[in-house]
Amino acid sequence: MQTIKQPALRANMLSKMPSYHKRFTPIACTITGLALALIIALFYWLYSTSKDNILMSWSNKAQQTAQNVNYYMKMPMDAVAFSSLKVNEMLAQGLDHETVNHYLVNETAIYAKVIDENTTGVYCYYRGRYLDGSGWTPPKAYQPKERPWYKAALQGQGKIVLAKPYLNIQTEIMMTSVSQLLNDGESVVSMDIFLGGVQSAVYTIGREEEVAAALILDGEGFVVAHSDTDKIGIELGEHGSDLERTILQQFSQGQTLTKAREMKQEEKETTVQRLELNDSSGKKYTALLTKINSDWKVLFILDKDKMYASLVSIYLTSSLFLFLVLGTCLSVFLHMSRKYQEAEELSKEIQAVASIYVSAVKIDLASDSMTIIRSNPDIEELLGGDMANFSGRAKGLAEKFSSAHSRELMKQFMDPTTLEKRLSETYSISQEFVDNKDRWIRLRFVVVDRNASGALQHVLLAFENIDEDRKQQEALRKLSETDLMTGIRNRGNGEYLIRKAMAEGIKGMFCLMDADKFKLVNDRFGHATGDKVIIALAKSLSMTFRESDIVFRLGGDEFAVFSKGVVSEEIGRKIIDRLFKNIAKIDIPELHGETIAVSVGAAFFPADKQDTFESLYQRADNGTYQSKKVTGNSVTFVGPDEPPSPKPGL
Repeated sequence: MQTIKQPALRANMLSKMPSYHKRFTPIACTITGLALALIIALFYWLYSTSKDNILMSWSNKAQQTAQNVNYYMKMPMDAVAFSSLKVNEMLAQGLDHETVNHYLVNETAIYAKVIDENTTGVYCYYRGRYLDGSGWTPPKAYQPKERPWYKAALQGQGKIVLAKPYLNIQTEIMMTSVSQLLNDGESVVSMDIFLGGVQSAVYTIGREEEVAAALILDGEGFVVAHSDTDKIGIELGEHGSDLERTILQQFSQGQTLTKAREMKQEEKETTVQRLELNDSSGKKYTALLTKINSDWKVLFILDKDKMYASLVSIYLTSSLFLFLVLGTCLSVFLHMSRKYQEAEELSKEIQAVASIYVSAVKIDLASDSMTIIRSNPDIEELLGGDMANFSGRAKGLAEKFSSAHSRELMKQFMDPTTLEKRLSETYSISQEFVDNKDRWIRLRFVVVDRNASGALQHVLLAFENIDEDRKQQEALRKLSETDLMTGIRNRGNGEYLIRKAMAEGIKGMFCLMDADKFKLVNDRFGHATGDKVIIALAKSLSMTFRESDIVFRLGGDEFAVFSKGVVSEEIGRKIIDRLFKNIAKIDIPELHGETIAVSVGAAFFPADKQDTFESLYQRADNGTYQSKKVTGNSVTFVGPDEPPSPKPGL
């Protein structure tokens, strides 16, 4: 029975169930259709993402080019700013042409070492006369006020400005001038810059297959550099190609379709603008425009067909293969998607590092090789394209990029034989030093990974520019040493420097002085007028004594000076008389004609072998006390064993 009923029951049950084949076919078709749609969608997404990555890569190149040009121009611009500050001080002091020219010659010699060979040196138009730090003597027909550098400075009204670039006939290299108008509204400090490095950077970009044109423009559309060297020095709006003129016009009218990239760094936004357009034949182009830190711009014109050509063939071939092996492709895609996400996260991490470090090199300790992660001209020049033999070159590299007094320290820091020990209990070690261009740099070794046995496998060598931080620290230090009202040194800093000079055996004259009847000035005319008197006295002291002398305010209306090298009363009296003349010139309307007089006590160091700052101060203080007995400006010189003898000033 069982052998009969069992098959019958099974057949009955199967007859009541729907056909598996009938159910599978529509489900399979639906799944296949969905899978195909998903693959098409995924490939479209990958294609779009790859296009965006290519565009982002070119956007990064545009930004990097702008940063390189800015780096190239920054040091000459800083040099003009510094020189202008010094010449303004000389202008205020009324110094003669020979003194200013001597300063320009010295500065040109310094800049020749710091700024390499992209400048001819600093020159200026000072109080009606042209002065040149490089020693060039202009012809008689030369009119400085008619030169572009002078006119640009006048238009800049005291700002650092760039003159319109021009082609140097002798060198056939584009040049420009950095200029600044001085405080008198007529004098100008300037420096010429060779733009050969800028042209070289643009020419290198222009050799890439995707680039139809790469150029740098000034604010008026003048071509400073071009991948086509025949177009250097033209006005793009007038003599450029039809495509270039169209792009320039649309960018100037703000007709950008989208922004290729926005990156916020240290609360400053750097934007690369993108423009899509076709030429008269229908050929498609992408134009990228980004600003340099002046009114100059970097412009890339890219051939879209060439830019995305590799993507078309790659994705068509991959699509055919994936349609044949659907299951394999899905797993491969999931793997690729995961890797893409990891790469994107890694890219974010690298971008975060890039915002801190000016350059970074990844070192493979197993293969003893290097890979540039973030580049700049300094690191490229340093490595010279040789990425091998890190252990053999480490100390030599340290010697190249560090200044003379930092070399031994950096050789020890770069020593690869001690890296394992120094990084055994930490992920990072750093060292601050001065590089071969006198900039403060922080160099850091960072552990990337270790092998299975725990030994170092990859480390990151990162360079951080901390020069600005050091300058800020120096500014804060100077602020702490400065009397806020008068701008000269305060008592703590002044006494410290005098004690230091005395310890070094430097001889000199020490003077104490204060204003006569200063309390009456405050009582009769108010404390605001009293403050003006104190400021005027400090200015008179600064005008009288040298920069090497130590001038400081003790407090209230009391001041002190240590004049180095002055060891005789004859010379000392001449200096003090000059001070009295400067004080006599003080004109404060609020005093209503009342004059300012000071009492001065002076003593010389050293008086004997046991002379100290305290005894020197006491002698000068005794002299001041005696000078108070004389009406008007008076000075009393006090020796170690002689009674004070006050003498009136001029």
